[in-house]
Amino acid sequence: MGNLLQRSPPDLTQLAKKNQGVLPINRLYEVIDGAGVPSHGSRDMPVWGWEYRVEQSQALREARGRYDEPAMVRARILTLLEYISRIQVR
Repeated sequence: MGNLLQRSPPDLTQLAKKNQGVLPINRLYEVIDGAGVPSHGSRDMPVWGWEYRVEQSQALREARGRYDEPAMVRARILTLLEYISRIQVR
């Protein structure tokens, strides 16, 4: 299956190492959310902020309860960032 990839996926464990030991949390948040990322052709990584919004809006229709979409999306992105921070090479 690996021969189907035209480009190697980025090594997310090296992000801090490539940034003088500091994980660029704000930039990662923007990229994951899609904020400040100009539109262009195909993306290597989906805009997870958009994916989370779509998923949460579907859950809202099912739950029919009070729902804070921005807070839910922010929480999911922060959870993903926490995971990325934990896998960094030290």
